[in-house]
Amino acid sequence: MTIHRVAIVGISGSGKSVFARNLAAKLGLPLIHMDTFFWEGKWSAVPEEEYLEKHAKAIEQDNWIIEGYIDEKMADRARRADLILYLDYPGYVCAWRVLMRWLQYRNESRPELPKEAVEPLNLQFLWKVLTRGERKDIKEALKHVDPPKVIRLQSPRELNSYLQKL
Repeated sequence: MTIHRVAIVGISGSGKSVFARNLAAKLGLPLIHMDTFFWEGKWSAVPEEEYLEKHAKAIEQDNWIIEGYIDEKMADRARRADLILYLDYPGYVCAWRVLMRWLQYRNESRPELPKEAVEPLNLQFLWKVLTRGERKDIKEALKHVDPPKVIRLQSPRELNSYLQKL
């Protein structure tokens, strides 16, 4: 099977952005970070209608890797993808990564975010990650696709092993 469209999903802190950059380099596919659709300036949320329109245009393309948040409103991404990589890690792994990300980017923005979006430390958000609060949205979006398209990776070790096999 030739892969032209890959959706990478998972809760915050699962490593979607880093993995997507590595996969895009390996497969030679264009990379789209959903955070570029969701945020502008200093963590100002883009209106839903606007980011959904950008999302719809992105998934119309023939080749892509799109990483980031997904819910039922964006389930077309999962349906259109040839492959869905679901980074379904334990909450404590992702919460630790969120803390490490904050340490690394507390004075500058991450590469996939607007320059002004310096990483905040938000305990409510950290709790949501720890308890995997975003997971229900992901499950709702993925219920609309054929299970064989979804590869569920439950640890960084499984992810690294998968990447080496490509």
